[in-house]
Amino acid sequence: MRPAATTLVTALHDADAVRVARRIGSGHRMHVQGDALAAARGIAARRDQLDRVCGPDADHDLVVTLAPEVDVRAVGMLLANAARSETGDDRVLRHVVAVLRADDVAHLLWSDVDDAFVAAERVVALVEYATVVALDRLEPLSGRRRRALVALLHRMAPQAAIVTAPAVRGPLDLPASNGGAARLLASGAGWMRALSSDAGRTDTGRGPQDDLVTMRYREPLPFHPGRLADVIANDLAAGANGRVLRSKGFFRLASRPDHVGSWSSFGAMLALDPTANPSWDEDAPVGQAIWFVGERLDVHVVERALDGALLTSEELLAGPDVWRRWPDPFPVWPALDPSHGHRHD
Repeated sequence: MRPAATTLVTALHDADAVRVARRIGSGHRMHVQGDALAAARGIAARRDQLDRVCGPDADHDLVVTLAPEVDVRAVGMLLANAARSETGDDRVLRHVVAVLRADDVAHLLWSDVDDAFVAAERVVALVEYATVVALDRLEPLSGRRRRALVALLHRMAPQAAIVTAPAVRGPLDLPASNGGAARLLASGAGWMRALSSDAGRTDTGRGPQDDLVTMRYREPLPFHPGRLADVIANDLAAGANGRVLRSKGFFRLASRPDHVGSWSSFGAMLALDPTANPSWDEDAPVGQAIWFVGERLDVHVVERALDGALLTSEELLAGPDVWRRWPDPFPVWPALDPSHGHRHD
């Protein structure tokens, strides 16, 4: 029996997701909310019901709108893993469609707003784990700003098709799919691809009208907390060095030697959070691995600034007992549970 093809539709606003879902849903629709596990179970149950009722030869599909707080990546991977364990085939997800209001996204990126962390993280999650990004309300943007936004989305989600929401009038307006969209959720984001690449630190823009530049920063040494704070405040802020629009990766702070940090920015908002991996984990990233994309980014100046925040040879030899006593201006992270693993001496 061929399972019902499933398409997930997400947005920051329920009304946007519902509007697009109505256009592309030629058959059955449902709405889910709550945590990812409950959402995935509800979708799987509805799909099984459709398979039983419609029969093995029916051309049926299921379009699911997800409430804004639902983790679409987790839902897609749970659906794929469940299908793989049951049938050996994880091709159950046709598309993940993210619907965005272009003017709202542009405001987050270019207005220098620095306190909309929840909205920024949701936009990032919608874009980077989508196979189709549908942009609405493009009219308020200038042509230059519109091109910059689309270029950024292409870099954040190289696997996604970028379309205008009004152009999506029916299911045939979506790209062809073999149902393997969930496979892109694991490693399809632009920052993941960039940091796993063996290419050099920089590349060029998409075309002559594209001012965006990307760079990969990889260094094994940890950052000094005070000098890193100065770099963030002075060298990575929008100004003479260009404007960082998106950055993502992992970092090590010498004053927190037990932790691996997660680095994530969107517009002027930068979140430096702990990851679940302690530094002693054999699979933990070593040192710094951060991907940047920005407008007219002066890569060499940014690289020199970040290099200057790394520990010197003398500081490195001082060791973690000294590092922990350095003034650290960043928000406190929760202590690691020693029972989770072992600690370095």
